[in-house]
Amino acid sequence: MRLHIMPHCIIIRVAENSPFSLHVKTFLSENLSRSFWVNETLINFHTSVEAKKRQAFLTKLYYTCAQISRTHNTSFLKKLLLSSHKPIKLMYTKHTTLKLIPNTQNEDAYRLLKAHPDESLHTIRKKYLQLAKQFHPDTKRDENPLISERNTKIFQNIQEAYSTIKAEKIKQNVA
Repeated sequence: MRLHIMPHCIIIRVAENSPFSLHVKTFLSENLSRSFWVNETLINFHTSVEAKKRQAFLTKLYYTCAQISRTHNTSFLKKLLLSSHKPIKLMYTKHTTLKLIPNTQNEDAYRLLKAHPDESLHTIRKKYLQLAKQFHPDTKRDENPLISERNTKIFQNIQEAYSTIKAEKIKQNVA
């Protein structure tokens, strides 16, 4: 689940099969008035009567996203609450999972780290550290040896992907 503040609205992106999708949809459509569907997007407009309820919902949603991504950005939360009067759009996305074994191409390394080639090495490093922490064999211990082996392979692939991207970025900066 992701939150985006746009100039004209607040966008909530939720995977179709996410456990949060039903809760968010229900709250926007049943607990807040002035909600309607346009194609596959649920849109909710602000009413002054429900301002506090709306801010509480956005705050709770922010903390859920922060917990999932293991990040906390107080300035984003402040901007979100200041933007609570904007329309809220709920958009469904396809659920994505990590690939187990990437190819040697750089595109697959970026895809594995959920990064874009235009991003800075610093930003990519943050994503790498987050994924490495998530799949590190010491933090992701499991009694099932197959799951432990799978997590170890994913961790090794994440390390290889980051070293490939890091070498490429350093080479670009030197040239």
